Amino acid sequence: MNFLLVAVSAFFYVISFPFWNVAFAAFFALVPLFWAVENARSIFRAMGYGALWGLLVSAGMGYWLFPALIDHFGVRTHNAALFFLLGVAGPTCLIYAGTFAVYRFLHHGHLAWYALVVPAMWTLAEYVKEVVPFLVPWGGIGYAALPFHRFVQVADLGGIYGLTALIVMVNAVAWYIVRRVPWIDAAPGSAWQSIRRRPKIRYAPFALLILAFCLPTAYGAFRLHWLDAQIEGKTAAELPVQAVLVQGNFDLDERWSGMGFHRRLKTYLEMSAKDPETVVAGGGHAAKMRGQVIVWPETTLNEPAHLSDSLFRQIMAVVGDEALLVSGGVNLDSDTGRVTNCAYLVSGEGTLTRYDKHILLPYAETVMMFDWLGPYATAPREFSPGRTPPWMDTRHGRMGMSICFEILYPGYIARAVGSGAVFLVNMSNDAWFGDSPMPYMHLNAARMRAIENRRFLLRAANSGISAVINPDGRIASQTSLFQRQAIDGDFVSLDAMSPYTRLGNWPVLFSLFVLGGVLLRIVLKKG
Repeated sequence: MNFLLVAVSAFFYVISFPFWNVAFAAFFALVPLFWAVENARSIFRAMGYGALWGLLVSAGMGYWLFPALIDHFGVRTHNAALFFLLGVAGPTCLIYAGTFAVYRFLHHGHLAWYALVVPAMWTLAEYVKEVVPFLVPWGGIGYAALPFHRFVQVADLGGIYGLTALIVMVNAVAWYIVRRVPWIDAAPGSAWQSIRRRPKIRYAPFALLILAFCLPTAYGAFRLHWLDAQIEGKTAAELPVQAVLVQGNFDLDERWSGMGFHRRLKTYLEMSAKDPETVVAGGGHAAKMRGQVIVWPETTLNEPAHLSDSLFRQIMAVVGDEALLVSGGVNLDSDTGRVTNCAYLVSGEGTLTRYDKHILLPYAETVMMFDWLGPYATAPREFSPGRTPPWMDTRHGRMGMSICFEILYPGYIARAVGSGAVFLVNMSNDAWFGDSPMPYMHLNAARMRAIENRRFLLRAANSGISAVINPDGRIASQTSLFQRQAIDGDFVSLDAMSPYTRLGNWPVLFSLFVLGGVLLRIVLKKG
């Protein structure tokens, strides 16, 4: 029975994300898991159920890793399975086994325990994925709520971790109701008398659930109205900027073919040839743009031997004086030999600056323990972490930069915004995910960063999904997967800082405080 409960929980958790997008399942997906853990005869069995849940969720959400490793990196099937077990599923199993060991050790039947302590434990478990170098913070339950547009606006208060804690609280309180409401255990005919004797059990958890949905939704409606006023005010004060996102959709082998560098560059330049004085219709009137920001995907300019002052001058001439080009690239420092995954900011006025990627993707961009994946075409075997600030100054204001999986790290993006970034750019190459849920999940992470920091976000990916994302998380325009496309959108620079940007990951600190308080109470009680 308990194994079935764990499997049901994992199933509902997985389908709450893309492709399936049964988003409402996230609000009860953990109930069967809590049921199984509390039914466990020992703490070790509870840990086993947590590990099994981690394994099932890893398989359900990370199955795309097998074809990526086998087809893209040429890894043998048994090595791919070993990599999945040791690099993905194993750590996830350990995290949730440890989480439910703490769950059983601290367990208390009070409603407050389910409403505060359980969300705190889960939030810290999610945060572990962000701070451990060989893990990636993907698949957090808070992202599943994105289809509920007003509800997720509360992320500008507590970020993804605050949203995660809120959804886990809903699950935990729902389980409290399931296990404690009188009619579950009452004998036939005695339920009504039991309800009358215990009115708190009947009303308090239901009231808490209602507040957990109504308060964030009301707050979201208020913030959306405020945000519309901010954007309208900015648009009235200054002309919007046109964004041009170019999705070249070169296959993985072609992107790292040194012989095809100039042909790829020519394709991107031709697709970027937009008139900065383009007139766009909106609201029955026309408005001119005050320039362009053109974004090319990650590692487009990926042949350092071809990158010269002469080449950049040619690019600047094509881009024109009124446009800025932000292109992914690879930089080789000839003095130190350091290779960085970078972004170049190229201006027709003659400006050339660079951002180097700080947070490297484990195993693919940096060797962890030993080289699991081996070389791929002409791609560097290993990159060095960047030392540049996570922003670049432009004529349109400071631009917050991130490359690929850096967008999964909310504190990193908030740092750029806190330092004055008025719009955000993210570039990626998601081709190796294939036609799987991951490109959509990666896009959803970018949408969440836009909500948290209340900034427009321009995202360009080699094979998709490229998108202009509004500060409320909605997508203004986007490409399709595996299509060669260029899309337009306009944005304005915003400078108001959200509470989350100012305070950072305070839900994580609050979770530590809650767990510390519970542990202190146990120590004092035993003393």
